[in-house]
Formats: sequence, structure tokens, C-alpha cells
Amino acid sequence: MLLIYQWLVWGHVVAGSLALACFWLPMLAKKGSPLHRRSGRYYAILLYGVSLSGLLSCLLVIADPWYFKGQMLKAGADPQRFAEQVRAFWAFLGLLSLLSWVSIRQAMLVLRAGVERRILKHPLHILAIALLLPCGAYVLWLGIGRSQPLFIVFSLIAMSAAVGTLRYIFRAEVSKLMVLREHIGNMLGSAIAIYTAFAAFGGRNLLGLSATGQLISWLLPSVVGIGFILWYNRQYQDKPKVGAIAS
Repeated sequence: MLLIYQWLVWGHVVAGSLALACFWLPMLAKKGSPLHRRSGRYYAILLYGVSLSGLLSCLLVIADPWYFKGQMLKAGADPQRFAEQVRAFWAFLGLLSLLSWVSIRQAMLVLRAGVERRILKHPLHILAIALLLPCGAYVLWLGIGRSQPLFIVFSLIAMSAAVGTLRYIFRAEVSKLMVLREHIGNMLGSAIAIYTAFAAFGGRNLLGLSATGQLISWLLPSVVGIGFILWYNRQYQDKPKVGAIAS
């Protein structure tokens, strides 16, 4: 089982590293161009691998933190407290993985679904989105209890994303511009998840940041990503109808 976990982690790291770089190709390429579409598909494939391997490895660690992370237990430390800390951190990483899965799945499906949105109402897709609510609430509870601002901020982002996605899927009608906003917003949401996971899991050791620097690196992807989402939403606003203006 430990070997399976190690392969999951290595696969997660490799796919995540490639996704971090590949993300910028569809974002910077001309929208609708062959490069945009091709690189977007590659990015999506990588994200599916990152999300699935992340979810599976998180579930393994949460189920048995001593077996998979026992080597990190320091001499004289409380084993029970150690297990609680490991479970809390990997629950947070699991939420990031689930959010990245939901975001990239929604981003790719909305283009296929168009304004009709039938395929978005598949039970498994709805279930994955709905799971963000209890998982986000649990991480929020952990964040408040442990005074972890990153847990608090990201749990709120995950729950807000779930509500917004479900509202989009079940609203009476959507326009073509709303489809584009949903696609771009979820692509950026998936990037927020993987860049935050990198900062929280690997970046803090790789970059050797101070406590303040770590907090900034953890929150920066959310600030930048949400800023881009708001900017794109303004670029793809539906124009008011002439009759509505006249009235």
C-alpha cells in the first residue's frame, strides 16, 4: 500500500508541475484558436490526473496517518495530536483536489453543453459539485478551530464555487456569453487550486519562505485568480436589450 501511495504522489507531482506550466498556454493564446483548444485539452488531461491522484493519496493519509506519515513524528510528540494535524492538513489538500476536479470538469463540459446544459446535470457531476459543500464546511471548521486563515479562505471559496456552479446549471436559461464566463471562471478556479496546493505543499520547502511569506504565497493565487475572474466577467457581459433600455 505504501508503494501505491508513493506512486500516486510522484504521479501527482509530475502532472502538477506540467499543469502549472501548461495552464498559461490556453490563457495567453487567442481564444478559440487551434493552440488555445489543443493546449486547453492537454491542461485538462493533466488536471484530471492531478485531481484524482491528489484525492486518492489524501484519502489514504486521512485513513491511516501513522502508516503513511509516521516517519514525520518527532520524538516525544503526542501521536494523537500528530494524527489530528496530519488529517487536518490532508483534508485541506483533499478539498483542493476536489475543487480542481470540479472546476476543470465544469470548464470543459460547459463548452460541450452550450446553452442547453443537459450533460451538466449528470448525477455524478452534480454529486462532485455538491460534495464541495460538506467538505468545505468541514475544512472551515478546522480552520476556525486551528486559526488557519488558509483553511478558512479556501473553504469559503470552495463552497461559493459549488453554489455558483449549481446556480448556473439549474438556472432557467443562459446566454452564450455566460457559457464563456463559466468556462473561463472555472479554468481560473482550477489554477487557483493547483497553485495554492503547490504553495502549501511544495513551495514552502522549495522557496524557504518565512511564516509571513508562506501566508502571502498561499493567499496570492486566490487574490490574483479572483481578480482575473472579475476582469473576464466584465469583458464578457451580456449587452442589455434595446427594449429593456427603452423601458
